[in-house]
Amino acid sequence: MNSWRRALLYIGRRKKKSLLLFLVMWANLLSVMVAVGIRETSQAVTAGLKEKLSGYFTVTPNLEVDGTARYLNDDLCKEIVQGENLLTYNGNDVFYMSLPDVKLTPGRFTAAGEEEDAHAACFLATTRSVYQEQFYLDNLNLVEGEHLEEDDEGQALISTVLARDNGLEIGDTFQSVVTENYRGTNEAALGNVYTYQVKGIFQVKDESEPDSERAEFDFPENYIFIDIQTDRKIVSDLRGGEFDWYRNGVNFYIRDSAQFEKTLEEVADEFHFDTDGYEIEQNNGKYQSSAEPLERVSFLTGIFIVVMIVLGIVILYLILFLWMRDRKHEMGIYLAAGIGKKGIFGQLILESFLLYVTAAIAAGLCAAALSGVVGRMVFTGDTAGMTELISGHSGGIGYMMAATAAGFLVILAAVGMSFLTVVKMTPKEILSSN
Repeated sequence: MNSWRRALLYIGRRKKKSLLLFLVMWANLLSVMVAVGIRETSQAVTAGLKEKLSGYFTVTPNLEVDGTARYLNDDLCKEIVQGENLLTYNGNDVFYMSLPDVKLTPGRFTAAGEEEDAHAACFLATTRSVYQEQFYLDNLNLVEGEHLEEDDEGQALISTVLARDNGLEIGDTFQSVVTENYRGTNEAALGNVYTYQVKGIFQVKDESEPDSERAEFDFPENYIFIDIQTDRKIVSDLRGGEFDWYRNGVNFYIRDSAQFEKTLEEVADEFHFDTDGYEIEQNNGKYQSSAEPLERVSFLTGIFIVVMIVLGIVILYLILFLWMRDRKHEMGIYLAAGIGKKGIFGQLILESFLLYVTAAIAAGLCAAALSGVVGRMVFTGDTAGMTELISGHSGGIGYMMAATAAGFLVILAAVGMSFLTVVKMTPKEILSSN
């Protein structure tokens, strides 16, 4: 009778012992697999957070220092973001202009009967509106249409309130006019008309209350976001000369926010932003607030994995060792019957291997189902905004296989050690011992 058949017969005869060993193996493997899955998921989600919630720093020129604003142009910004840890940039510009045919949320000038100022809105130009601070910090959320891109021309984003009050939809157009109070330094620009097409509509997170003390252009509902190409044309007209730099600063976004401070220091030093000509403002809070709980979970699951592996090794080793010691009379009979030591050892390994493989498959199936559920339970709350990253990652197969292989080495060690204590004896000594 070969080793495979003897192994199967033994498992069939000793159902209770086999079931006990199977459950011990299954429980150990399942706990380690789930913990490893959660740990790897937290690491993957943290990696995703580094880009999805990347921190940024804002470089704003001191307009009183000659030449600093002109230096901050697209050529420089594109050179800066070539750095290894820089993700992208967004340049900002601001100007005010009248919208005579557009109804704005009323404020101080409407109450005072000042018609021209009552129709003045704040125009915020942006290279990429998805990275404009108001949108990035979720103060404003795009609910219709698309964000502004670098190569857009004549495009604008308006609020749901402004769209509603003026019957504007995606694709519609509206106009602004250069008036006396908002003509800049170029008198020739007076009366210029500029047309914008609505590319997107945004919702203000905290809608403004009526306030007769507040200027119309200070209401977020009256903000007009426009593309940077249109801004440069308008500001060039208002200034009476070519304009291609960012007067109101540039936001530089970090790829790996864990290296925020190091990257900021390198950029400031290389491009001479650490002078009186520029002010640097840091904002890495969005990443830190979400990454901290994930790093905490990763640390705790790491400790749990180590504890479970150590306990699993000790428990599995002791059970197998004692089980094999109890079978020394059986081994003596095999030896007396002429079955070689290799055949006996092979049978013992096969018995444990069959139970272990079955336990590993069962644990793997359970872990695959549980890791996602447990992961969402662990990560929701502080990291609820990362649901799509969490659900898209439920632990690596490689880690599961590594845990399974480690368990099999424990089985080899336990069976091997217990077998060696028996085979050193003769069949007569084995059968006559207690």
